[in-house]
Amino acid sequence: MEGVTVWLFLAILKNEAAAEKMISAMLELELTDAAVVDGEAVENLAARTFELFSEIGRMFSERLRYNRVLIGKMPDRATADDLARLCREDNLDLNDPETGFFMLIPCETWP
Repeated sequence: MEGVTVWLFLAILKNEAAAEKMISAMLELELTDAAVVDGEAVENLAARTFELFSEIGRMFSERLRYNRVLIGKMPDRATADDLARLCREDNLDLNDPETGFFMLIPCETWP
């Protein structure tokens, strides 16, 4: 992408321990230009909103899922690689769907 000047990272982590590990790695890399948002899994919202989903949830165990969303500015791909490495060293597997996911998105700054 021509004109890329910044990278946006997005992480959705499915448990508090994973969020704490990633936040610790972010602080080690001085990645403080970010936000942490408490989230709720779509199936939780559907179960509260639509009776059918509530019944299906009870049939397959009522496991409520919450998540943490981390979003912020990443200075470059090398720093993203460092963040992933630090997470792996702390046994946080960002490729495991039970953990969540991490994305790096190229963006252009807007005047």
